[in-house]
Amino acid sequence: MNSEMKSPRSVNFLGLIAGVLMIALPFLGPWWIAKVGTGAIEIALSPFDMSISVLGQQIQSDIVALFLLAEAIAMIIAGVFMVLASVAPRSWWSKRLFRFGVMKPFWAVVILIILVVAGAFVVNNILPSFLSNMVSGTGASIQLEVPYLVGTANSVIQAGSQIMITAPINLSLAMPFWVAVAVAVLGIAARINHRKYTKQTDGKV
Repeated sequence: MNSEMKSPRSVNFLGLIAGVLMIALPFLGPWWIAKVGTGAIEIALSPFDMSISVLGQQIQSDIVALFLLAEAIAMIIAGVFMVLASVAPRSWWSKRLFRFGVMKPFWAVVILIILVVAGAFVVNNILPSFLSNMVSGTGASIQLEVPYLVGTANSVIQAGSQIMITAPINLSLAMPFWVAVAVAVLGIAARINHRKYTKQTDGKV
């Protein structure tokens, strides 16, 4: 009987938990939510899904939907690989499966933050000038102010001295985002922990 294989110490529990949560991530809902006005525009975003509603009408892109579906499938596969590698961390194939999946939650969080911040930069610094040039000669002035990740602000559209439209904007990070952050941290800890099982094998995790 191989006592090493029977020992609970032969299971990387950090990796096992991280893998299970990675499988669940695509089903938890949006990570970041933006609301403009009272139901005027609503955006719900995650690395696996995107929902845009303008005045109650959904805006969809088949290409974007397919890309996000591929991301969801990749995360689920990575989670399955993490579970398998964590259950048998001393197997010769364990480190390869582990390496495939361990950093995906981390990069998903980082990329989402970069995209949201970059989008806010464009809206705050480029879009107002572009829109003002489009309506030049009408006396309209457009001032957009969007928080860079979370928070509230007001954007103003003014036409002459008589008409002014103020649209409140609210940006927030939903609970699934914080779950993803926890999974990313857990994955890094699991990666460090996994090395003790593979230190006698060739390669690195």
